[in-house]
Amino acid sequence: MMKRYLLLFLMMFPFLLSAQSQEKLIEKGEYDKAIDYCVKRLEDGRGNKDKLYTSLKMAYEEANRLDLKRVIELKSKGNPEIWFDVFLAYSDLQKRYLTLARIEAQLQQDQVNINPVNFTEDLEATRNNAAAYLYAHSVSLIKKDTKEDAAQAVLELIMITKLFSEYKDVEVLLRQAMGGSTELALLEIRNLSDASLPPDFLSKMEDFALTYRERKYLSYVTKPEPGQEYFLIIAIDIAEVNVRPGVVSEKEYTASHKDPDSFASSYPDESKRAEDKKHPDYNKCKIKEIYQIKTAVMKGRVRYIDGKSGKVLYIVPLTARSVFKNKTATASGDMFACPPEVYELLDKPKKKFPQNADMIYNVGKEFKFLVKGIVWNDAFINE
Repeated sequence: MMKRYLLLFLMMFPFLLSAQSQEKLIEKGEYDKAIDYCVKRLEDGRGNKDKLYTSLKMAYEEANRLDLKRVIELKSKGNPEIWFDVFLAYSDLQKRYLTLARIEAQLQQDQVNINPVNFTEDLEATRNNAAAYLYAHSVSLIKKDTKEDAAQAVLELIMITKLFSEYKDVEVLLRQAMGGSTELALLEIRNLSDASLPPDFLSKMEDFALTYRERKYLSYVTKPEPGQEYFLIIAIDIAEVNVRPGVVSEKEYTASHKDPDSFASSYPDESKRAEDKKHPDYNKCKIKEIYQIKTAVMKGRVRYIDGKSGKVLYIVPLTARSVFKNKTATASGDMFACPPEVYELLDKPKKKFPQNADMIYNVGKEFKFLVKGIVWNDAFINE
């Protein structure tokens, strides 16, 4: 009998514990967790409504009070660098509003004395203020042209990317600041795809043949030296290599000249022209165009990594394409009616499709070109 009571207690213990969890969360000052818990229980129709509403009101109002107090304290400093912290406070306030909005109809129906406040306008205003300050400050840091200032600019520009997915020329400035934070980077190239690349493919990919100006901005090594610290790691990941089979397609049609009489002078014998006009194919040219196409696609990314912490600072996705195209044509009938652009194709032969290995080399060159454009682009190399 004792074992049965013990088993029953153990089965009930989680429910007894969870029934008091919102109060315990509030006691520990974990107001947002208490709010999430109460809203979830009310959505599911579980638990004592009155107790849940009481705890929800207490947690919501106290959490908002603390954040609004924090906003007032920050604004009282009168320093523009506070705007990102103000934005974070309003983000928390707005998140709570959206959580309560999930049960807004229920709150109205039960006439609960909780007033969810929408902070959308404050959130957007502080988002813009924070981005404007961080942008201006990071630009001033980059202009100082020191490693320390460039490293700080990286952090502030990354903060902007958390505010806006795209903002002015932040992407360019970010890579400029990363390059300015160190003179030497460690370059790592990895094939993460299922494709079997030619033996010398990666070694050729590693050689970017930098100009003096590019090396002055940011040079690199591909093999780390013992005892050498690298503050920036540029990781180039090849994620996918796909060579599609060559495809041949044909298009047949008939063309005619708008003014066949304009070719009268081309006939030395008028009777021959009169004879041709009786032919059913007069002023008609039957054309067959033949298209050949084969494509290779290489996808990957460039990752900028903090050499000290191993934290990924920034990621740039890449897609390179190499396309083999060939077009030829045949024509029969009245060649006077054959369009000039078709004439240009008549003497062009069909070609053999390139081997897959050649397609991979070509798309690799394009991929490498894109990588260099990202890391050593003139748009953000310091003068």
